[in-house]
Amino acid sequence: MLDDPKAQTRFYLRKAFYECLAQDAPRTITRLCDQAGVGRRTFYRHYDGLDGVFVDCLEQLLIRYRDSVSPLRTYDLEQIATEFFSFWRQQKKELLLLRRYDVQKLHYGLLSGGIRLVQARSNHRFALFSTYSAGGFLALLNEWIEEDMQTPVDQLVSRLVSEARSASFNACASS
Repeated sequence: MLDDPKAQTRFYLRKAFYECLAQDAPRTITRLCDQAGVGRRTFYRHYDGLDGVFVDCLEQLLIRYRDSVSPLRTYDLEQIATEFFSFWRQQKKELLLLRRYDVQKLHYGLLSGGIRLVQARSNHRFALFSTYSAGGFLALLNEWIEEDMQTPVDQLVSRLVSEARSASFNACASS
């Protein structure tokens, strides 16, 4: 498990946060502390409020994503989309629970956090395109979350690639 006591406490608080969301339990710090087995004073040493736990949960998901992707050698839309949506499909339970807490904060957190992540990893030659592309993927992720992530990854990727090719062809044809 975790060797650092602070990291361990934060882990238990995040775990309890997800459990409370899954149970539709009242969203109070007292309830969260009871679920995590920690005191309120301990909670406040780590977070200012429930929003802080929410942000921490979201940041942990983004860190997992960052750690799971390899740098691109070429821009292959199908490969990127498959890796992106396959990763987030594995996080479905957490994403849908975080949506219960606050859908707007989830959308904003994914968008801003994801773009920060891309900008930190981006080659300066492609910084604008990377940010543009990330914004589109993250907007699609938010739409997918809104539909409870029901569309299978392969169908989502196939549709995205097909529409991108069609849009690209139409843009070239009208020039």
